[in-house]
Amino acid sequence: MARILLIDDDLNLLQMVKLMLTRVGHEVDTTSSGEEGLTIAARQRPDMAIIDVMMPGLSGYDVVRKMRQEPRTARIPIIILTARSQPMDKHMALEAGANAFLSKPVTAQELTERVDAVLEAGVDYRVHTGLLTEPASQPVQPGSPDTSPTPEAPAVPSPVPSSPPAETPSDRKPIGVAEAQQRKVTGPLPASLPLITVIGLRGGTGSTTLAVNLAALWAGAGRRVCLADFSAVSGHAQLHLHLTPQQHWGQLLNAGDAPDPRALPRLLTVHQKSGIALLGAPPIPTHSTLSARMVQGVLRELSSTFDQVVVDAPTLDTATRGALLASRAVVVVMTDDPPAVQTTAQFLAGLQSMNIEMGRVRVVLNHVRPAADIPAETIQKALRRPLSAEIPYDTEQTNAIRRGVPLVVSDANRPFSKAVQQLARTIAG
Repeated sequence: MARILLIDDDLNLLQMVKLMLTRVGHEVDTTSSGEEGLTIAARQRPDMAIIDVMMPGLSGYDVVRKMRQEPRTARIPIIILTARSQPMDKHMALEAGANAFLSKPVTAQELTERVDAVLEAGVDYRVHTGLLTEPASQPVQPGSPDTSPTPEAPAVPSPVPSSPPAETPSDRKPIGVAEAQQRKVTGPLPASLPLITVIGLRGGTGSTTLAVNLAALWAGAGRRVCLADFSAVSGHAQLHLHLTPQQHWGQLLNAGDAPDPRALPRLLTVHQKSGIALLGAPPIPTHSTLSARMVQGVLRELSSTFDQVVVDAPTLDTATRGALLASRAVVVVMTDDPPAVQTTAQFLAGLQSMNIEMGRVRVVLNHVRPAADIPAETIQKALRRPLSAEIPYDTEQTNAIRRGVPLVVSDANRPFSKAVQQLARTIAG
């Protein structure tokens, strides 16, 4: 997991929060002094800092400001933890440069969910109550030049233009309006589009991680790949890729049930390091979603242009149902805890009731913690079907998200990457 620096002058709370974090696999360094915390942060460069506000000497706000001014610590995500819970306190924390704000007392679930959300979002995003994420008003920049290595800052791309854009690293032919018009497909949805839907049945299963890495793997093999994130609550695919799309599928909400093939290519944003073309989610959560017919129309158009389309489906809503019915393969991502086993069994029964051929379904066990709750063999017996893949827990995954480069791209030989490669072969077979 992550290495976290905890700064709080309340020794009892310091130990309690440390226990909460270590129980879920994080490595925690502690100090009760803001000054010492700055020294530790500059020396160790942790993956995150959690800082109390009310401390003798330097306050938590002072520590945050100094970390943002110091090149060696400027890009460390920070959570402010305080007993003060007024709106002004939250405003001051975010203005100082924190990425999130938590009020004491905090439960283990609240803490771990907020920590996971901030680690996944990265330093250039703020995570609010309800785990809603938004870009920071200004990307975090060091206060002065720094010659030592730091995590790569995410680039802010421009929308893919209608005229031919720059070629991707694999020199694939760019996607433009003219090609989309020439290859327009009409009529009923094909029975077998080059479409894969990856769905997690609840937050924290790692379904977005798998969707992004599958897309990157196929793009690296020379295919033209589109990744569609149909989340209605600030999708995470763009966070994994460090993209901030100016265009997104939310601009289709008032377009009826059929997409304009001339407009669709302009909604895509290319991730230059992998070659993935992303159809991103709206940056502001929306209560609306695309109709099943609109989703199928979008997927029809994308499938006429791309060799492979991967859908990141966060939940079973109208948009996801449209994608599931059109998919050549459905990847159901689950974790190794008892609730996940029960939920997955119920979901598989639901897919059968939707008349989705179970031969198209791949169940994947994704280990999101170092230790497994339930062995894979037990899960297979409970589901009465084999697992298509077992993805190992990998500490490097957090760093891959922070860099904005999928792990299958940055290190194809890690066990995680090897497991994703095997999953891709299983899907193809």
